[in-house]
Amino acid sequence: MTMVYATNFLTASAADWQNAVEIGNRHYLASAGEAVLKLLKSQRDDTTQGWQVNNYQHSLQCASRALRQGEDEEFVVCALLHDVAQELDPFSHDKIAAQILKPFLGEINHWVIENHQVFQLRFRVNSQFDLAACEKYRGHPGFEKALYFCEHYDQNCFDPEYDHLPIETFEPLVRRMFSRVMEERLRGSAYRREFER
Repeated sequence: MTMVYATNFLTASAADWQNAVEIGNRHYLASAGEAVLKLLKSQRDDTTQGWQVNNYQHSLQCASRALRQGEDEEFVVCALLHDVAQELDPFSHDKIAAQILKPFLGEINHWVIENHQVFQLRFRVNSQFDLAACEKYRGHPGFEKALYFCEHYDQNCFDPEYDHLPIETFEPLVRRMFSRVMEERLRGSAYRREFER
């Protein structure tokens, strides 16, 4: 394999840059989606935080229910990865997950992930949480979808008896979604445009 011989940007030759871009492009296409899957898989043996399932099992339940219900591929991936940042910061995990997924999602699905934490409060009956907190977003185009997501694919996915599908079921969906965007970004002059922003 061709290598970059420079040890810093200032001494990199035109050939070094050509090699770096070509090697990097091949890598990013071949590994599209792998980093976020690794982050989710790293939670496989985490504690349950008092619930009967941990976040990894919860995520698989969410995605399994969405897939079995016939939701589209992007929505199933949203269900799988909506809590991927839970262990990084439980108080803003929705915002972090949304930022990770933003380039790969449509606008409404991105908004649902970004705000699902406040929408799930609607279903925390018998708690001290504000069940009406999401009402501040009423009128937003994603409002009903966020409620739907939380009702059908979030708040009800803590069942240790639920027969969720294995992570391997969802890996091709994640890879397809991520590689589609990577291919668009790396096609022709898209690479340059990405860095000219």
